[in-house]
Amino acid sequence: MTPFYRMKLRGITRSEWRRRAVLLAAIVWRRLLFRTMFIAITGSVGKTTGKEMLAAMLSSHAPTLATSGTSNTTINVAQTILRARPWHRFVVVEVGTDSPGWIRRSASILHPDVAVILNVGRTHTDRFLSLDDTALEKAALLQGLRRNGVAILNQDDSRVAAMGGETLRRRMVWFGRGRQANVSATHVSAIWPQRLSLTLRVGNRSQRVETRLVGEHWTSSLLGAAAAALECGVSLQEIAEALPRVNPFPARLDPRELPSGAIILRDDFNGSIESFVPAFKVLREAHAARKILAITTVSDSQETWDKRLRRIACDAAQVVDHLILVGTKDDAKRAAKKVIASGFPSEGLHCFATSADAAKFLLAFLRAGDLLLLRGRISDHMGRLYHAQINSVQCWLEYCPKMILCEQCPELFRKPRRADSP
Repeated sequence: MTPFYRMKLRGITRSEWRRRAVLLAAIVWRRLLFRTMFIAITGSVGKTTGKEMLAAMLSSHAPTLATSGTSNTTINVAQTILRARPWHRFVVVEVGTDSPGWIRRSASILHPDVAVILNVGRTHTDRFLSLDDTALEKAALLQGLRRNGVAILNQDDSRVAAMGGETLRRRMVWFGRGRQANVSATHVSAIWPQRLSLTLRVGNRSQRVETRLVGEHWTSSLLGAAAAALECGVSLQEIAEALPRVNPFPARLDPRELPSGAIILRDDFNGSIESFVPAFKVLREAHAARKILAITTVSDSQETWDKRLRRIACDAAQVVDHLILVGTKDDAKRAAKKVIASGFPSEGLHCFATSADAAKFLLAFLRAGDLLLLRGRISDHMGRLYHAQINSVQCWLEYCPKMILCEQCPELFRKPRRADSP
């Protein structure tokens, strides 16, 4: 493939010039920072939380820089490199993808000393048609490893484990739940209201660690981060001391207590089926007076919306006391019929055409002891249901093109201007 700086230069926009300049500057700056250790982390789910945990572990040991938020595109990788300074001993970089080739380009700029691959899941299914396609994309990170680099791989994920074949001529460190892994976990506990805790095992050594994370599914992210930290010289004791400082990432099984005494588990950032399954498991195993699920839909599923809805209703009927469905007026009516037909009790079903209606209902409905799982895609802006419980939300646009959390938008508590207003 022709390097971006050798491509045809005529007719490109000013923004494209700037983008290429940033990428080229990052390539040069990365090679100058030869004393700084770059750690890359990727995976279909859990990479942001893994990045946050790893950064906390390393920062207790030496000056550390990490990717800001969820900024993980190729241009974001370049910007993170340019933020690094010679006094940073470690730089933790989250590497994501949206289309084939993204991770390969990021890896060619980053050339990590350590590469962590957490998992391969069903995400971005409109661009990656199979899990094998997704695995191929994730494996591209290993191609950018420096000659003496280390690959840290999840032994519990068959597609990640397959990346450690004979063709990968790099040192490999395995993490997983099995004792044969280099870094493993035992005595895992995470039943709400308890947070995730486990015993971290490395060879003959072990250390009990406590976290603030909700759900057992974060174990892989923790183990991957711990394996990378150990490779960087961090001790088990330092890892145990760092983890309680890491809060759940906003809108990713992020527990929030309401004035009513109810708890909302905000999980409204990633709407994929890969993240819904563990979130629903948390709700199923939790101890609560009433369990409630509020949801729009799930993405990255090969099923039609009707089939997805029927499956959600069947699962919910065994777990939740109340199911709240939010959609358009027609979708709400159709959803009600499907859910009732699936055997869900009608008194526990609540359908709303708008988020504003659902928020108003919850304001009067929730009480102390309730546990509400709030699910949706970031484009649905379901976070407004939470904010409406503690403040007066002014923005109830049915469609908003901003792909950010509502709390990052100044319009949340201020009425947005009409598109045709000056």
